Amino acid sequence: MAEYSVKKISPKLGGERGTRNPYGPTSSHDLVEQMEFLYVEVIKVINKSVLNPNTHACSPVVEITLGNYMSSTRNLPMGPNGAWNQVFAFDKSTADVLSVALKDNQFGNNILIGKQNFKLAADIPSRVPPDARMAPRWYSIPSTVEGYHMELLMSVWFGTQADEVYSYAWFADACAVHASCMKNTRPEIYLAPRLCYVRVTIVSGHDLFASVEGRTPNVYVKAALDKVCLKTAPSSGKDTSWNKDLIFVVSESLEGTVKFELWDVIKEDHEQLVGTLEKKVSEMTALKVPGAASALFYDVKPPGDIIPAGDSRKFSSRLKMKLSTDQSYHVFDECTQYCSDYRAFAKGLWPGTLGKLEVGFLGATDLIPKKDSNKRDRSAYAVAKYGNKWSRTRTVVNNKSPKWNEQYSWDIYEKCTVLTIGVYDNSQIYSNETKKPEDDVPIGKVRIPLSLLEWNRIYTGSYPIVLLGKEGLKKSGEIQLAIRCACPPPTLEFFPPSYAFAMAPFRWLLPKSHYKSPHGIPQTDKLQASAVEITCLNLARTEPPLREEVVRDMLKPKSKDFSLRKFKANLDRLNDMFTWLSSKYDRLDAQIRSTTDNTPKWIAFVVCFCVLWLLPPMMCLVVYPYPYFLGGFIVYEVFKILKQYYHKTRNGIGPPPPLVLFDLKLSKLDFSKLNKFDETQARDMIAEEFDKSSDVDPKVLKVRYDRLKDQGAEVMVFLGDAASQFERLHALYMLCTSNRLLLICVVAVVYPFLLIYYYLSLESLMKGFITFGVFKWVNFTFARLDLPSALKNFFRRLPSKEYLMI
Repeated sequence: MAEYSVKKISPKLGGERGTRNPYGPTSSHDLVEQMEFLYVEVIKVINKSVLNPNTHACSPVVEITLGNYMSSTRNLPMGPNGAWNQVFAFDKSTADVLSVALKDNQFGNNILIGKQNFKLAADIPSRVPPDARMAPRWYSIPSTVEGYHMELLMSVWFGTQADEVYSYAWFADACAVHASCMKNTRPEIYLAPRLCYVRVTIVSGHDLFASVEGRTPNVYVKAALDKVCLKTAPSSGKDTSWNKDLIFVVSESLEGTVKFELWDVIKEDHEQLVGTLEKKVSEMTALKVPGAASALFYDVKPPGDIIPAGDSRKFSSRLKMKLSTDQSYHVFDECTQYCSDYRAFAKGLWPGTLGKLEVGFLGATDLIPKKDSNKRDRSAYAVAKYGNKWSRTRTVVNNKSPKWNEQYSWDIYEKCTVLTIGVYDNSQIYSNETKKPEDDVPIGKVRIPLSLLEWNRIYTGSYPIVLLGKEGLKKSGEIQLAIRCACPPPTLEFFPPSYAFAMAPFRWLLPKSHYKSPHGIPQTDKLQASAVEITCLNLARTEPPLREEVVRDMLKPKSKDFSLRKFKANLDRLNDMFTWLSSKYDRLDAQIRSTTDNTPKWIAFVVCFCVLWLLPPMMCLVVYPYPYFLGGFIVYEVFKILKQYYHKTRNGIGPPPPLVLFDLKLSKLDFSKLNKFDETQARDMIAEEFDKSSDVDPKVLKVRYDRLKDQGAEVMVFLGDAASQFERLHALYMLCTSNRLLLICVVAVVYPFLLIYYYLSLESLMKGFITFGVFKWVNFTFARLDLPSALKNFFRRLPSKEYLMI
């Protein structure tokens, strides 16, 4: 389906700089198209009319008009001395004349005081960083109303998105957005604190007591860190042991306190608190290598109303625990299949950087309108996550084809990672204090594996934004990106830049602790959910915050619910591998074994016989000429490399091939070649993934159940046949050990092989077996037997337990 494929685009990257130099970065904005803006910085206004006794005080408002766009300081808070310090941005191509009007809004009647016009071509200068910023200038506003004498301090210039004011400018497309919501439209970079495991090992308890005299305590330990609470199983006895690991997730500052509580289970519905204990995370042992902390005893503080029965002395129970922060682990906060980082928490364990990941967000096209009563266009922004660094583009308001042209970069520590990009509809620009803000609506995500990208090559394309829902696969639009993995040039041509760069594909993917002391899959999933919660809280503390629904959507793991569509797709993947292997064998079978011509049969048999029996004497014919053949091969390959390098430097290299991010046919989502009935079945399988059983019509449930039974029947038959073969092997073993006559025959058949092994060698025995096997496999015409052999017939008659099944 062509509409879901990656489309090739040819943007003018960096003002055509990217075309002339495709091998490396030319500037910090060489992966985006240059956008020219008219920047107007309104700083402050001075009312000099106070010197005139006929004047009166005013509430000044500045209105800036360019073509059909108008921006105003009406909703901006005015600082001391009448200062706004706000930058407004307009598209340069909108009109030819810029109008700056000053009005008096003291009584809400917007009296026009004066106006200043600028001709874009003649009166406004251009600025390109790293040039210094334009110095502001006082403009005397000619008054049209008697009694006003105003001066406005502002600066006007032409700039691009490389200008430092771009990140906080008020763009003309967002002129209808309230000033209090403007912060939600600006581009931002977020750095999420790194995460660390806190391991609490409850070893044992000592001198525990019960609240009732004469009763053996049945105690469990509950540990809580923030909102996460874990506990051990109850264990009875005054000196008892648990040996239970409780693992928490904490963010980079390592703040927080682990609170322990000891509870005595008196009855199933009655528990009594018998002790408490608190330990700060910052005071725990920091482990930067695989291992465990030392076990220490900690005094437990009894609650005020509980004392040991019949004892008035000072008393304290003790807990033996191992408390540590496991800084040698990487905490997963995203799906392991789409992971963007594998570094441990401890910075000393980080590998060296391999290069830079540079992404240019060019824009998006054909975004579907929002499904509301107004059917307005999307106010879209893009979010990218790689490692613990998040980037967010500015919001282009009410535009189904927004242009961002913003560039961001990340450090690459591991090439086998995935970049995740999401596009969202900004609902915070319409929020106010009286109404609860709505959630930002996800439009779709794009995931790009870095392992598909070649170093120092620019990949430009228009990537489809798709969403899989109950109605099927829907295309929400396209996002245009320019991506490059940049690495430093090597010292010598044709060699890696460094030793670490060359050895990167062979080093451990995860930190060492993940192999020495791995966590189970259920435990990893729980810790991942806890890590997502902490990441949401940390990014919510930024200003402006990155919305929780956006973070959760970006970190959303793959669904593990049963899906008949995925089940059939995985079976097809296995079938493709077996088909590929069988095709290789079928080719040999057709050319050698099944043909009636004995020539290829004799050639195969003679080659096998020479390799097995005559190879040592013939080695001299291979060993001595081998270096000459090897040298010639090396010279040939070097010549080819030099020829390719010459053509690359002379003619340049063409654009890289487009990336393939998903396969609709493999995913069972391609309905173009299906008939109407099969398409209906396929769409119902997709709806089945998102339906809850309680919300589905019973008739539909019956149809889905029948379809699942049909698929399950094939798997059931396959498992039954496999079980029967293994049971026949077991029956053969039992027959050999129970039937004396058969056992004697087996021993008699083995005796000649023992003689061969004794007088010759095991190597000769194996060669004989292989030679005989090849002789039988080539199936000479004079020895051909197309019927099953005696051994196959005997094995087929061995009993299995299939007849016992009802």
